[in-house]
Amino acid sequence: MEIVEYLKILKGKTIIITHHNADVDAVASALVLARILRSHGLRVDVGAAESISKLSSSLPGSSEVLIDPDCSEYVNVIVVETSVPEQLKGIKNFRADAIIDHHPPGPLAAAAKATYIDESKKACAQIVLNISKALKYNLTKEDALLLGLAIVSDSAHFSHADRSVFGDILELYDHGFDMQFVPKYLESRPDISERIAVLKAASRAKIYRIKDFLVAFSIVGSFEAQACRALLKVGADIAVVACIKDDEIRISSRAKETMREYGLDLSQIFKDVGEIISGTGGGHDIAGSANGKDKKSLDYAFEHILKSLSKKFLAKYEVVE
Repeated sequence: MEIVEYLKILKGKTIIITHHNADVDAVASALVLARILRSHGLRVDVGAAESISKLSSSLPGSSEVLIDPDCSEYVNVIVVETSVPEQLKGIKNFRADAIIDHHPPGPLAAAAKATYIDESKKACAQIVLNISKALKYNLTKEDALLLGLAIVSDSAHFSHADRSVFGDILELYDHGFDMQFVPKYLESRPDISERIAVLKAASRAKIYRIKDFLVAFSIVGSFEAQACRALLKVGADIAVVACIKDDEIRISSRAKETMREYGLDLSQIFKDVGEIISGTGGGHDIAGSANGKDKKSLDYAFEHILKSLSKKFLAKYEVVE
């Protein structure tokens, strides 16, 4: 079923949930979608697995996000910005009746009653914007702010932007968004825990060379995505960082924008990584991730990533001492 038709006939208490450490795009998309559905008379809550990110906590309306809600209390459960069950651990009695996402479809998508998955979109907020128009919802200035911030954030401040991104931003300007709000919400000094994690990632990094590309691997206890981005800033072309928890392992990766020119697709590599660690994986071409339970397979997962990159670039890898 198409998501718009599904949303039109919804009845009963509804919750919109998103992934752990929910980023700006995830939280903003969920909040605005909730407002759209409330305008149609539905009672709607918003929830997230485990936590929301530091930047997300500064967004207007973020205080309404419930952490690890119980899906059994709701007639309808809509999942945004992911379709991977491992990213929703903590949610009680979890199920997914509908999926709205801009990542490649994960295991939850096949069983959902309705989906709206558009991998061409740089942010889930772009999909929510389309839904708002389909349901004839008039965006408020705060809605426009949330969606605009989400698009700016997930397009890495337009460094990954395409024509649709700029078109959507211009449309949101008509509803009150302005780039002058970006520094207030999207620029903040990382807290000391994040800075420690990033520094540890750099100090533990193992570096490999494939042709003229540098690939860095590391392990941290938290902030794996932030550690990846930091490794890119200090010289890596591709960064892979694992986070080992008591009951799971998470592996994140990032690549520089220039790697797109060589046809790199980390999402495909990380689908295999997900299977290796007894979980699921995916992502985008220059941002892959996987979550699983088999911590003992980390070395094999790292080796698979390295060999996949070596095969992609038609060159052997060598250790950088």
